[in-house]
Amino acid sequence: MLYYILRPFVTFLLKFFIKRIKITGLENIPKSGAVMLASTHANSFFDAVLLCCTLDRRIWSLARGDVFKKSLAKKALSSLFMMPVHRLSEGKEHLGDNDETFKKCIELFKQGEMVLIFSEGLCTNQTKLLPLKKGTGRLAQKAWGDEIPLTVIPVAITYNTFTTYGKVINLSFGEAIQKADLPNPAEDGVFLRRFNEVLTEKLNQILSWNFPKLSPAQTPLFTLGYITHFPAIWLATFISKKLTRGIVFFDSITIGLMIVLMPLYWLIMFFVVRTFCSL
Repeated sequence: MLYYILRPFVTFLLKFFIKRIKITGLENIPKSGAVMLASTHANSFFDAVLLCCTLDRRIWSLARGDVFKKSLAKKALSSLFMMPVHRLSEGKEHLGDNDETFKKCIELFKQGEMVLIFSEGLCTNQTKLLPLKKGTGRLAQKAWGDEIPLTVIPVAITYNTFTTYGKVINLSFGEAIQKADLPNPAEDGVFLRRFNEVLTEKLNQILSWNFPKLSPAQTPLFTLGYITHFPAIWLATFISKKLTRGIVFFDSITIGLMIVLMPLYWLIMFFVVRTFCSL
């Protein structure tokens, strides 16, 4: 699977990409069993990349359906354990496909897997919590209605910048939401309204925009990596800024370019050093 090939490599690359990350609440995530990560979504695909490289457990992610349109993209994304969710803006004819994705999520919960859903339903480089959609609540409602022991974990991710290289990130996992915390799942409207109220409250509790000040001693690997890999990093960010002007994909495109450019840079440097040493 592509997931298992890329995950350790991207985890390593993030050490060059992130100046500092503060992680809190990891103890709230169960070591096993069905888990739904209900996350904020300010930074497009990079949010999922960050979570998949932070947690030890395998994560299945829900992603915007339009990126699955091409056959090759669909195969690649599926091999990364990603599943499509279509929005009304993509056309009413695609909304029925969401039923298959939700059925797949329920099957994954039955198998004790972890699924990531972005509860705001859309991505903007926002600095506050957007109103939550009903998808997260409906998945929890179905799972609990089927007597699946699902744990819902609120996740808040905040960034000090969205359009420049080198991130300071706060990643927080809130206290679990359990079936006992909510009304009977059979009470459809009451349940969904209360679920979003509880999730909103817990997300606001863990959202943090207080980024720590940096010193060179706190980020030695980032500093060293930036200096030694500056040509590849500069090229990746230069291309990404050209491609993503006015849209929310700067970090996602940059890390994607680094996956390609870094090995090429290492290969070039290997031959340069080898040639120099042979003189």
